[in-house]
Amino acid sequence: MDNSATNQMTYIANAVTAVGRDDFPELLGKLCLSVFNFDSIFISIFSQDLPPRQLYSNLDTEATRRTIGPYLSYAYLLDPFYGLFKSDIRDCVVTLDECAPDDFKTTEYYKMFYSDIGLRDEVTIFIGAGNGTSIVLSLGQRNTNACCAPDATKQLDALLPVISALCHKHWPNPEAPIYRSLPDMGPTFDRCGSARLSTREAEIVRLMLKGHSTKSIARLLGNSPETVKVHRKRIYAKLKISSQGELFSMFIAAQAFPPMDVEAGMVAFS
Repeated sequence: MDNSATNQMTYIANAVTAVGRDDFPELLGKLCLSVFNFDSIFISIFSQDLPPRQLYSNLDTEATRRTIGPYLSYAYLLDPFYGLFKSDIRDCVVTLDECAPDDFKTTEYYKMFYSDIGLRDEVTIFIGAGNGTSIVLSLGQRNTNACCAPDATKQLDALLPVISALCHKHWPNPEAPIYRSLPDMGPTFDRCGSARLSTREAEIVRLMLKGHSTKSIARLLGNSPETVKVHRKRIYAKLKISSQGELFSMFIAAQAFPPMDVEAGMVAFS
């Protein structure tokens, strides 16, 4: 048995021994990170009906301050991994490139939650936990010198049954507690004093914020790219903006200041 296999068995043994203890998440993280040679882990509960809930993080103070609060409050709605979960994902290992829209790396979301904090790549492990929830282990690469083995994803796939069994043993009932209900995806910009958007325009805004290009939006909605371009021009005109940066700012403002009257005929970007 080579050194890497021996080390992996040691990580597994340490995690097994720690089940039920406070240091279990840390040791589980070390097991996962040993395969991918990444350097950060964030473990959370995703729910179909409630916002994500943090279980563990080894992020430093600055990264936590700048990302965790905003992410758990509203930004998860634009997270490609959360979007994948909402499609009723099975237990699996997913890379960022596999689930992100084609223009994702040009978005303000990517700038805020990846490039600005030095997050270069991400791999996520989904573990179904019943009742519409999943335990989600997000592995991040912040070390520019990190080099993963070509078959790292396959290795993590092979470990999935072990990781799943450990998570189920340590978190047998991980359902999120009853707390604030799930917000709509970027509630209407009417609350920002803008003109009301049509249902189709709201759908296009949602896809734009998530990082879909004009061609991708056209494909998803069954329109031509030219039609989508016309919609985008109308959206910008109605909202009196000229960039996606301004659109993202309006999204944040809409989440920060919920509407006083939900029955005002507003269009939600859900």
